[in-house]
Amino acid sequence: MLPRWFWGLAVLSLLGHLALAACLPPADDELYYWCWSERLQLSYYDHPPMTAYLIRASTALFGDNVFAIRLPACLSTFAIVLLLGRWTQPLGVLLPVALTPAFVFGTILITPDTPLLLAWIVYLTWLIAVHRRLDAVARGERTHVGRGFWLLGGIALGGGILGKYTMGLAVPAGLLSFLLRRRSLAIATPSRQACWQVGYALHLLTAFVVSLPILLYNVQHDFAPLRFQWNHAMAAKETTIRHFPGFVGGQIALIGLVPFLVLPWAWMRRRQLWEDSRLRVCWCLFVWPFAFFLYKATQAKLEANWPLVSYLAVWPLAAVWLTELREKLRRRLLLGGFAIPAAASLLLAVHLSSPIDWLPARADILTRQKEKFAHWGEISQKVRQASPETPVLTTSYQETAQLRFQGINAHQIPGATRPSHFTQEPKRFDVEKELILLTESPWNPNFGDEYNPPEVLGQVPLQVRGELQTYHRLLRYTRKQSTTDRAEAKP
Repeated sequence: MLPRWFWGLAVLSLLGHLALAACLPPADDELYYWCWSERLQLSYYDHPPMTAYLIRASTALFGDNVFAIRLPACLSTFAIVLLLGRWTQPLGVLLPVALTPAFVFGTILITPDTPLLLAWIVYLTWLIAVHRRLDAVARGERTHVGRGFWLLGGIALGGGILGKYTMGLAVPAGLLSFLLRRRSLAIATPSRQACWQVGYALHLLTAFVVSLPILLYNVQHDFAPLRFQWNHAMAAKETTIRHFPGFVGGQIALIGLVPFLVLPWAWMRRRQLWEDSRLRVCWCLFVWPFAFFLYKATQAKLEANWPLVSYLAVWPLAAVWLTELREKLRRRLLLGGFAIPAAASLLLAVHLSSPIDWLPARADILTRQKEKFAHWGEISQKVRQASPETPVLTTSYQETAQLRFQGINAHQIPGATRPSHFTQEPKRFDVEKELILLTESPWNPNFGDEYNPPEVLGQVPLQVRGELQTYHRLLRYTRKQSTTDRAEAKP
């Protein structure tokens, strides 16, 4: 049972996240996922579908607004905190984690990491429960692991895959946790030694059935989504370690130094940790994924959010590690390990309430996102005033998502930038009598002889703290009137 003070802090953090979710401007990708939810599918080009389902469920109840879009992320974080608190002993190690930017700000954003992180901690909880029951069976206690229990694990695993493909890392990690049950297997009868294998296969089959919509969608689209994700995440674009220091520095700023300190300790103490079912599972779900991402960081530049799942399992291990240290050393490690992310969170919080002047405008992400949201609102207003029903062509999925959230009939031009959910929608633009092109100056494409020269509807600058970043132009193209059209137009 969790103590009351922890419940109180968890509720306070939830309220804080809800407040931030309401006041922080939306990120481009969040609005992109909202666009997914407007037309639910088996899966999507960029990611599996669970994020869209969560957003659709929330906006159906609370309307199409930024708070409703982010509400599933806040509630998922609350559930993660409670489950993580159940397996972390003592709980004190989680207090400084609550001061990191990854927890304070990152967890309110609705992304595919939202269902992934929730499914990962649920799967960790299920694995611990299975291991404890199997260990009890191996000791001769009168208990068992029924089919229903294995089915629950498969649902958790499959649900995580429906959230993000990264959940696939839990499969080898979970299998490793069963293979490391050497002590329990050594005292078990042959029949008891094999009992987990059938159940484990059943849970994998269940996960496959749950995540089957992804496969069906990929079959329909010639596996283009899976190929895109493989090239994006797995294929090394360059063999270099020059991005590795930046990766490590970014992770320390987001979550702190503790995971990097726990990793070598967990490896050296692995045999002792494997004796405990709880720590054995946490070891496998932290060491294997974290080592994988460290390896990938030596080959290519990784996105900062990719290793987040591995951090869920590190804190129960960190709690054990810290209890073995002297109190003075423990305090110093906690202070040093979380000093950078705590300072980063404080800086962001201060900047949110009172912008810091010395921060360069291009590095001012919060102000930039706020100005961008207002920028797209101004562009949308100009479109509505000029021609509200005319299709608006954009060059990126971010621009398309921003305009669609504002109620504009926007479409991404295929081939202008990377493919997205929008470019998978078959849409012919050459049949339209009128088009509006949104373009960053000085790009001015030629639509051929079928359209008259463009009419400039407006030019909207994007400024961050008075510094010009870019500007967008609205160009209206009108189709030339053919001989047939002129004949039909005569009275």
